[in-house]
Amino acid sequence: MDAVVTGIGVVVPEAGDDPATWFDVRTRLGGRGYRYLPPAAQYLVAAARDALAGAGDVPEDRRGAVLATNNGLTATLDEMDRTVADQGADDLSPARAPFFAINVLGNRLASDHGLKGFALTVTSPRVAGLEAVQSGLRALSAGRCEALLVAAAEDGLPDRAPEHGAVALAFEPRAAAEARGARPYGACRVRTMFAPPRLLGDAAGRDRIGAAIRAAAKDLGNGATLPAEVVDDGSEVADLACRALADAAGHAAEIRRTPAGNGCLTPMTRLAELLTGPPGDRLIVAAAGEGNLALARVEGSRSC
Repeated sequence: MDAVVTGIGVVVPEAGDDPATWFDVRTRLGGRGYRYLPPAAQYLVAAARDALAGAGDVPEDRRGAVLATNNGLTATLDEMDRTVADQGADDLSPARAPFFAINVLGNRLASDHGLKGFALTVTSPRVAGLEAVQSGLRALSAGRCEALLVAAAEDGLPDRAPEHGAVALAFEPRAAAEARGARPYGACRVRTMFAPPRLLGDAAGRDRIGAAIRAAAKDLGNGATLPAEVVDDGSEVADLACRALADAAGHAAEIRRTPAGNGCLTPMTRLAELLTGPPGDRLIVAAAGEGNLALARVEGSRSC
């Protein structure tokens, strides 16, 4: 199915923002019912509101959601652990206690926005955001929904270089968008793979992984070489992705390397930035030292 992005919500701090005050829940969400939610849930609901502001009229049971996170509830779970250890379980916050399970983040998103078709949460290191796009588009193509919301949210512990915020993208079939006069931001296609760490230890294994990366990039580019950007976590997997993409381009183009945060938000932030930037096709690659890889072709069609 030819699906397009018709809504984007980005809720992330600007450079220099105070981590303690950059997000005002009362201003963004109205306060009532949201004040005591974990920060990641607040960011998620705010980003989804923005992304769905211009959504079409689709029955609730035909709306689906896929959430990505690595550390969205890490700080909340750490707080729960300290409370149980120091005071006992009876002192847990009734508003936050349900969030002991990572899926509750996605359930909150689904209940707030009437996304009753399905709600899925993915947590693969670094690549979960792009993997969520891939999984959601598969469901849309299979007819499991007529409108799709894909989101990534993070809020990790301060001493672990966390990412903070959320990005949400609203997808729908191109034909449906055109029928209601919506102007798409563009489209996205994703390929994911896993590079077994045991293969990284010898030249033959690295060659196999490099060949798989080049093949995926070629497939996404329909045979053409696209400008590429690697969200780099400093791992051998990220280095291998950079080398493979440079080889595919015949070293004619420099591969941009963007530092990864301690989660899956940065690739999604870059995806949103490219969709709202100058028109053109780009390749974003997310890599994790654990072996996870995701390649996304971003087809931007308008500048905002």
